[in-house]
Amino acid sequence: MNLEEVELQPWLFQVDPYPEESFSHFLGRFRRANCLSGSQLSAMLGKRPYIVSYWEAPSRRRRPEGEDLKRLSQMTGVAASRFNLMWSSSGTELHWPTRLCARCYVEDPWHKLTWQIASKHHCEKHQRRLLTVCPHCGVAFQLPSYWRNGQCDRCRLPFLEMGGYQGAIRRD
Repeated sequence: MNLEEVELQPWLFQVDPYPEESFSHFLGRFRRANCLSGSQLSAMLGKRPYIVSYWEAPSRRRRPEGEDLKRLSQMTGVAASRFNLMWSSSGTELHWPTRLCARCYVEDPWHKLTWQIASKHHCEKHQRRLLTVCPHCGVAFQLPSYWRNGQCDRCRLPFLEMGGYQGAIRRD
């Protein structure tokens, strides 16, 4: 076998998924660990340039299936069954835009799938409203796949400091 016949396989840094982490947040962490844009990852998967950005937007309700899921699983080192835990069931209505429980983020700094379920308006653990915008500047949160520094993209207020702005849920 000569060098021209050898198909070079890229090496990639593996990223372990966190408990309850959303697929969007995981995929963003994987891309950043490997210095990949969504278009580059799409190309590595043999897909059109926009497909990964569709997968990262929960409201689009698109996710890898079949051969795409198998290739993504091989590439990331994450079992397809584990990916299934990162998505809501097909009948679950999702909230748009992105939501955040800043108090959870202090404990576990990643986006949780449960925050996007439309029927849940507060964090079950902390009994506080979920935030949809930065309480300082009013800008909506970016997709979790873009959460690089855990802060508002406009005013840079850290998510860790937003917990005081989450109103308590009234129990009548």
